[in-house]
Parts: sequence; C-alpha cells; structure tokens
Amino acid sequence: MTDSTIDQPVLHNGSQGYRVPLLINDAPVLKNHQQEVRNIMKSEIYCDDEWASIGVTTSIDLIEQSAYLLTAGTMSGTIPHTQPEGSYGLVFTRPLGVVLGIAPWNSPLFLALRAVIAPLATGNTVILKGSELSPRTHYFVAGLFAKAGFPPGVVNFILHRPEDAPEVVGYLIRDPAVRKVNFTGSTQVGRSIAQQAGLALKPVLLELGGKNCCIVLKDADIDRAAEAALAGATLNICMSTDLVLVEKDVVDEFRAELTKHLRSKNGSAYRLVGLKSQSRVQALVSDAEAKGSSAKSSTEHQTDSNLIPITFLDNIHSSMDFFRTETFGPCLGIVAVSNEDEAVKIVNDSDYGLSAAIWTRNQYAALEMARRLQVGAVHINSSTVHDEATLPHGGTKLSGFGRFGAEWGLKEFVETQTVIMHA
Repeated sequence: MTDSTIDQPVLHNGSQGYRVPLLINDAPVLKNHQQEVRNIMKSEIYCDDEWASIGVTTSIDLIEQSAYLLTAGTMSGTIPHTQPEGSYGLVFTRPLGVVLGIAPWNSPLFLALRAVIAPLATGNTVILKGSELSPRTHYFVAGLFAKAGFPPGVVNFILHRPEDAPEVVGYLIRDPAVRKVNFTGSTQVGRSIAQQAGLALKPVLLELGGKNCCIVLKDADIDRAAEAALAGATLNICMSTDLVLVEKDVVDEFRAELTKHLRSKNGSAYRLVGLKSQSRVQALVSDAEAKGSSAKSSTEHQTDSNLIPITFLDNIHSSMDFFRTETFGPCLGIVAVSNEDEAVKIVNDSDYGLSAAIWTRNQYAALEMARRLQVGAVHINSSTVHDEATLPHGGTKLSGFGRFGAEWGLKEFVETQTVIMHA
C-alpha cells in the first residue's frame, strides 16, 4: 500500500490544471498502441475485431470526456447562501485518497479504464485489481498512465491466482489507506465485497448483473425490434438482452422476424470464456426446453467446447430458470404479454434493474412507460446495450448502486467539506 499512500498527495494537492494535461495525454498514447491492445483482447477473451475496436473507441471517448469535465468546472466547489449576516458558506470537494478498482474480463480495456479514470481525474490514487482472464489487457491499462506522464505509484496493478481472491480482496478492503471500492462484475461477488466494505464502513460503487428486458408493443416496428433484440443478446456484457416481452397481438409476427434474422446468422456461434460458462448457459436452455419452451439456434450446440450458438427460446414463463436468471450468453427468451402493464410488472418484479428497452411508435407513451420501470437506463426504440461517456451508468436492486460515467461518476470519488466564514 506504500506507493499509493505516498503518491496520493501528488494528485491531491495538485490542481485540476496539473491533472488535465496528463489525462489528455492518455488518449494519443492509447491511439498509438491501439493495434497492440486489440490483439491482446482478441487473444484473451476471444472477441472479434469489431468488439475490440469498440473497446478502443469508447475508452478514448471516456478519457477525453473526463478531461473535459474537469475543465468545465463540474467539480468546482459552491458558495451557498448562509443565514447569519456577514457569513459565507464555502463547500469544497476533495479526493478520498486511495481507491480500489476491481475490473472484469468481458470488456477488459474499457471497464478497467473506467475503474481508474474517474478516481484519478478527481485526485485519488488507484489500485487496479485485474482479472486472471484478461491479465495482459488490464496490465496494459495500468501502464497506460505511466506512458502519459503520471508519476509512479499513482496507478498500481495487482494480480493473483483465482483461489486467492477472497484473501487478497479482503486484505485490501480492510487496509485503512483504501477509502472506497468500485467493482464491476457478478452480483454474487458484489454482495461479498459490499459486506466486507460495510464491516469497514467504506463506501462502494457496484455495477453488477442484469436480467434486461426488451418490451415490444403492438405498434412497434417489428422488424427493427427483432433485429435489435437479437443483436443485444449476443454480447457477454451486463446490459445484454435476455428477455423480449412482446404484446400477444404481434408475438407471431415478432417470432417470424426474429427467425429471419437468426437465419442470417446461420453457422454463427460465440465463444464463452471457460467451459463452466458453456455448461451454465446450456443448463438454462435445457431447463426451459424441459418445461415447454422450444429453441431455435444458429447452428448445432457444441457440447465439447465453449462455443454457444445464438439461440432464442419461445414460450418462456416464470417457472423456468431462464425467466429470472442472468444468462450471460447469446440466448434470448420470448415472453408473450397481454399489455404494457404486464410488461412493466415483469420488469419491476425482477431482482435486477440495470437496463431495458421499449419499442413503440408512440414516443410520449414510451417516455411515460420508461418512468415506471425500476431500472438504471431505458432505451426507446433501441437495444438494451448502450453506454457512453456523457451519461451516468448503473443499476438498481441486485444490479448494484452508484453511477459510473460523466459528472455522476466523478462525484463518486470525492467528498465535500463545508467551511463557514464569519466576519
């Protein structure tokens, strides 16, 4: 912990004018090394060129947006009105100290950078705990800041064996120097981290799992909705589309359009990281089929590998594990609903609350419906998969709490101090 603690005053006492040029330097450094990190990601998580490129472009945007927000005065203090005559109230923001960032493997460049950039921008030092499934990508992120000119010890990297995770993470959380933890990953692990942080009375920022629903109303553009739902189901990320709640009047039409788009992906299969992931997804599909669902896939299941075909399951209902369990694989379930009220109830009855989508031609009705959904983000006439550096990102319920992104994300890593001056 020595490096992070010693070098914390370097950023704490340094002005925003000191930190902004360093942050801006990160963008061209990443651009100059983008092919290197693309190749690393493809070798570690088996992603394609498109996903690797998205990781690079979104990361550059995150860097530039974070630097812009500092120059825009977003984190400046305020001077609120105070009651005693001749007095002035000054509210300052200041860094917390050392922040522990724990990043996952599935979007390793962007999510590791996200774990570091907001704490760093606001004057904290960071310990980045990498994933054993994407160690080289996460090591690249840690080294990026040194290349941009940040002092040694400002960003620190730690990696360990999977079986050592409870001991290592517990030690770091208990260390008095660590003032906050941010974690992106599973709800199960997030709960454990929150419990340990709670015992130490330390705040946490958690972005966890999701059971994300795409709602298709009867006046929707069915073809576009089917295409977006299928695309949203094929990514191993927390925002992936798991369920499509379709009004019964158009469920046959939606099923036909979804089948058409599935045929266009004939032969496609997605490689999950680890055979356990393949077994878990296959178990959800098998349980649904045993309870009355029918499955259509882009190709045959490969029982002896970690390849999973794109699959959609019809007639999903609440007795099936697929109905309530996060899939984290290229599978999509169709649920026929009587009306929008039933769709809202299904979304809100879920233990999760990360992302949702609504498809309709009535924008006003969609906005009204969106306000009823207990989720962190709602996307109207789009996929459940969307995040960008100018927006807050996070969930409700078992999907976590707190927000990454933009000014909301920066404010997660500062504390306020009130000073009242009397004449």
